Amino acid sequence: MRKMLLAAAGLFLLSGAAAQAQGAALVEVDGSVMLMPWNKTADSIEDAKVLKSGDGVELGEVEEVLGTDAKTPVALVVDFAGTTTGFTGRKVIPIERFSPDGNRLTLTTSAAEVASFPAYED
Repeated sequence: MRKMLLAAAGLFLLSGAAAQAQGAALVEVDGSVMLMPWNKTADSIEDAKVLKSGDGVELGEVEEVLGTDAKTPVALVVDFAGTTTGFTGRKVIPIERFSPDGNRLTLTTSAAEVASFPAYED
């Protein structure tokens, strides 16, 4: 039983380290790059309001579009400053966790899961 707990704890720590390393390897995407799932440019996504899935409460706004290189967007930085919803800080969140809603984006991830994503440091 103890070996199983140690193995589970090790996997948990490794997954957190991988998430931190992934966040550190990302770069800002060029503003003219298209985010193909939404047919919008990176520039048009920046400053978009982010809403909570289900109730549409405003959580924050997109600060940056990040990618594995300047042409390959994979994540958005959302600034949750000033909200009282349990979402806090500036977090790097994978693009697939959002769905477009006109000029806004709906976040399809819980506050607890967002808390586990890497913080954004510029």
